[in-house]
Amino acid sequence: MPAQLLHELTQLAARTEGLGWFAARMQSLPLLEVALHRLPVCGKISALRTRWAQDGPAQDAVAALIDAIPALRWQQTYTEADSFSRDWLDNYGWVNLVSPEGLYQSDEMRLSIGYWGAGQHYSEHSHAPEETYLILAGQARFHSQGRAAQDAGPEDTIHHAPHQKHAIDMVPGPLLAAAFWRGEDLLKKSDLGTRE
Repeated sequence: MPAQLLHELTQLAARTEGLGWFAARMQSLPLLEVALHRLPVCGKISALRTRWAQDGPAQDAVAALIDAIPALRWQQTYTEADSFSRDWLDNYGWVNLVSPEGLYQSDEMRLSIGYWGAGQHYSEHSHAPEETYLILAGQARFHSQGRAAQDAGPEDTIHHAPHQKHAIDMVPGPLLAAAFWRGEDLLKKSDLGTRE
């Protein structure tokens, strides 16, 4: 199941402007054994199959993700100690499909898929790697340092340079997005701005 997800995202990246570099590096990657983990948010992701009957290239990637949920290690970067509420955390989660730690191993890039619930605000944060979000389902408003706010929906991309501060409002939300990262400190926790 994860192999089909990697295939669908590789094909989608190859057809998406600005993601060709990643698509070329998503071939023949070693598969690492990782401990599986499920989060409350996985049920919300599964519900996307019936919630959105979208047509287009991202639909196959969303279907492959839903099928692969039981075979993935779902994670959260933040905790209540970071001033995130239990409700916020129950509506948020991500999985590394490609990273130095796997599931598919690469020291050059990271490909994570994240979900944030409707109405959530992901506070301003920044990180060393450059990042391109590819929206798979839902819609959100991106606030990126030096640019006007931008609404993004399925198959739109939002690029952030290294250390560029950005925040996301899941309006109307929810948001399911692939995040393509390259650069230094691929696994380092993002620097959070002021929490509201």
